[in-house]
Amino acid sequence: MSFLFVSTFDKLYGAGLFFLLLFGVSGIDDFIANYDKYHSLCKKMVYQDKQCEEKEVIAFHARLSTNMRNIKDKDVVVFGTVTLNTGKGYNPTTGKFTAPSKGHYSFTWTIATDAGYMFSTQLVINGNPVSYNHVNGKTGSGNNYETGSSTVILKMEKNDVVSILLHDAGVFVARPDWSSFSGFKL
Repeated sequence: MSFLFVSTFDKLYGAGLFFLLLFGVSGIDDFIANYDKYHSLCKKMVYQDKQCEEKEVIAFHARLSTNMRNIKDKDVVVFGTVTLNTGKGYNPTTGKFTAPSKGHYSFTWTIATDAGYMFSTQLVINGNPVSYNHVNGKTGSGNNYETGSSTVILKMEKNDVVSILLHDAGVFVARPDWSSFSGFKL
């Protein structure tokens, strides 16, 4: 039983330090000899190394391509400059991400606003609000350029849709390039 533990432990934490501390191995040659001996014994006991299976990679990153000014409440914020779209889930024309497969997904969005302006957004899944982000460039003694970021992890079904919407009415400005939206399947 201890051999299985050693072999599993070396996968997680590195065999070198573990063997040196536990077995008092004096050098690298002793370490390699002991490791080979234990590894060989584990294989004889029908222990098999678990190979990492390559998962389906779904990931995207997009930035605002132009200033967003005075869009309407609940309008989709379209991040039109795509720098990554593995799995083709993000649509830069609509600003919406459609889950290509069921699973857990992480989304992060950052909004940068011009000095003297605000920008409030919400992330929605299938039209239902999940999280919010408010950036206020009107705070402090003067007007400041400000950024705000939010991250959310969602359990999604295939074809569920996530987007970032403007949340509130008023005079809003979001800066291009510094404002972004990204997501990936865990």
